[in-house]
Amino acid sequence: MSLTRKNSKRPVLKLPLTDWEKGLELLSVLGVLFVFLLVYQSWGVLPDRIPTHFGFTGQPNAWGNKESLFFLPLIALAMYLLLTIVSIFPHTFNYPGKITEENAAAQYIMARYLIAVLKVETIWLFAYIQWVTIEVALEKATGLSNLFLPIVMVVMVGTIIVYVYKAREKR
Repeated sequence: MSLTRKNSKRPVLKLPLTDWEKGLELLSVLGVLFVFLLVYQSWGVLPDRIPTHFGFTGQPNAWGNKESLFFLPLIALAMYLLLTIVSIFPHTFNYPGKITEENAAAQYIMARYLIAVLKVETIWLFAYIQWVTIEVALEKATGLSNLFLPIVMVVMVGTIIVYVYKAREKR
């Protein structure tokens, strides 16, 4: 599979967001707000020491002060902003086929869908990790599930595989 180069001449199109993209944006925004809300809601009851890292088995393997709880919400917000900005420029992406005047709109929209879906998955992944971190700190849970990492990998890689298949289909 060869990817087209960024410096190729591609049409620059101003395509409005589809209803599907608007829904994904809403889910992303709600995820970012939820991650911050988790910190706000639990701050007063959290102990001074909370888990700051989980190993491959899902068990906490590093601990720190509760101020580290702000790390994931800030990363989620940064990811949201970065991916939102990146999605404005689909003509600069690498694609699994040649972009032409005829297929540009469909390819650009599919690429924006990919970014939007990965954004939702990533932000809600952070929300889940934040929630488990709080639950472990409050001794209501022992860690992430053993299946956490395999499930995350299957979902994210699966999303990319589906995109590549559909993008190649619409060449």
